[in-house]
Amino acid sequence: MTQLTEKDNGQTLELSVGDTITVRLSENPTTGYRWAVVDAKGLEQVQSTFEKGKAVGAGGFRMFQFRASQPGSHAICLKHWREWEGEISALTQFEARIIVK
Repeated sequence: MTQLTEKDNGQTLELSVGDTITVRLSENPTTGYRWAVVDAKGLEQVQSTFEKGKAVGAGGFRMFQFRASQPGSHAICLKHWREWEGEISALTQFEARIIVK
């Protein structure tokens, strides 16, 4: 299993059909800002989990796991936003190009 973090934003990866990839990004849901999947066509989202920090109210990590289900060139696009405030609230985005063979 391959893992991507903020430092991998903009990277391209090569996977085989059936491989899984985890995207692990900093998140503090108490602020209302959360990561959301914008696009992952050609990849199957297996799960989304949150790993909380050690202190009360502290941030943690949002983890999205995807499976390479179709050959081709695909993108994982995520945004960090407050959904109820709309697009104007998007603070950052994460994107990775995934080549599935």
